[in-house]
Amino acid sequence: MHARMSVPRTPNPMRRGQCGMMACRARAIIPYSPRTLGQTHSAILPVCNMKRGVTRDMKQILVATDFSPYSNIALDRAVLLATEHQAALEVLHVITPASVDALCDFLPDSRQAIEENLTNSFYSQLYDFADRVKSRQSMTIQPRVRIAEIETGIIEAAAACDADLIVLGSHGEHSSDELFVGSTAENVLARETRPVLIAKQKADAPYGKIGVAVDLTERSAATIRKAGELAPNATTCLLHALQAPNHERLRQLGASDEHIKRSRSEFYDRAVREIGKLIANRQDERISRVVELDYPPAMIRRWTEKLHFDLIVMGKRGGRLGSVVRHVLHNSASDILVVG
Repeated sequence: MHARMSVPRTPNPMRRGQCGMMACRARAIIPYSPRTLGQTHSAILPVCNMKRGVTRDMKQILVATDFSPYSNIALDRAVLLATEHQAALEVLHVITPASVDALCDFLPDSRQAIEENLTNSFYSQLYDFADRVKSRQSMTIQPRVRIAEIETGIIEAAAACDADLIVLGSHGEHSSDELFVGSTAENVLARETRPVLIAKQKADAPYGKIGVAVDLTERSAATIRKAGELAPNATTCLLHALQAPNHERLRQLGASDEHIKRSRSEFYDRAVREIGKLIANRQDERISRVVELDYPPAMIRRWTEKLHFDLIVMGKRGGRLGSVVRHVLHNSASDILVVG
């Protein structure tokens, strides 16, 4: 596939040199009926969805790369998303001060000269990548190199270009998890209010099946909306894990089996109604919901395996990542979008 591509080459304030040094479609209605006490209650119910079609809400995407195979997966996904949404793409590489320090210990040049050569070398690689990108339509790609701590560099770059989405790979250059599982990326995910996408799978096609983890708050409405903006043509399954008091503990406190059974049934019915309210004003048949009494990470894993989600969307509370988000980030093979 060949297409025209505009690659703005913003003059680099440093001389451009060469340096080799590098640092559901499941919609069957399963009516709820109380089961044996202590078993999981679940249902897949069709509900309505957001308006489908290409959206221009996503105008700027930032993708960070360290040129590792893992970050190449992120690059490919970012290019595909930019093509889908007709968005501009900024490709960022962050040089850490520690990597400059290491070169200063081995090279006779001044620190300024080393930073200049290193920066220009990475700019050359980024421009080469931009020149190799082929898509069905023209797109704008802006290479960017920053000298900073990785976390700070990503956050500042996202603010500078007003990114609507940040895309990261699942591991760092040396598979040390620096760009994902380690503190750097988790701090980015925790601090950023912008959506952050962790790309794990090859970007062979646009997202087709999305699992969205929801609770019973208005925050989940925003999470559902972001999922629809990112993948407007995908089928979507809302996942809600009910967490009720343990029935054995309730028995110890004097509750009868009939009372426990009735309370759990009411608890379940309320959750189904509240989730329906989150998308009451949407209209589409390609969204379903699953409500279960279960541990959230276990439920998300089970339904991901059952329905083969290629993307899991999760919300977070303020400036921290909850245990459920961390568990899914570490253990899911699907791509993950975290919405602030």
